[in-house]
Amino acid sequence: MCLKKLLQIKPKLNPSGVIPIDLMSSILLDKLEEIGDDAELYLPDTNCKVYNKADVVKFLQLDEISSIPYLPEVMDCDDFAAKAYGKGLSLVWTNVHALNYFVDEAETLWFVEPQTDNIAPNLYNWQGWEIRFFLGR
Repeated sequence: MCLKKLLQIKPKLNPSGVIPIDLMSSILLDKLEEIGDDAELYLPDTNCKVYNKADVVKFLQLDEISSIPYLPEVMDCDDFAAKAYGKGLSLVWTNVHALNYFVDEAETLWFVEPQTDNIAPNLYNWQGWEIRFFLGR
């Protein structure tokens, strides 16, 4: 395949399955309890999408979001997180930052930093210390 056609391929994140909303709520509430926090949960469907972590890693490697230049008030954390949300990742806001998350098939919650493609089971201190809300997909 020629380079021009490769550059035109848009990476797509497909869920590997779904879990019931009550199980997704439980996973998110368990994480909030683990970090000693309380937040709003907005889960739009009765069946919530789960993803294969390796597929998410591959998607992030192919996606261009993290290569977009950071511009305060123009292209900052909420804009990066919104772009990733539009491509399939769920959204989480803390008291100081917007980023993404997904739940894998093993029911593990992963935070995704869309500016760097970093995936971690916990927030880093600079990402905030109080979760305001989770917005599912």
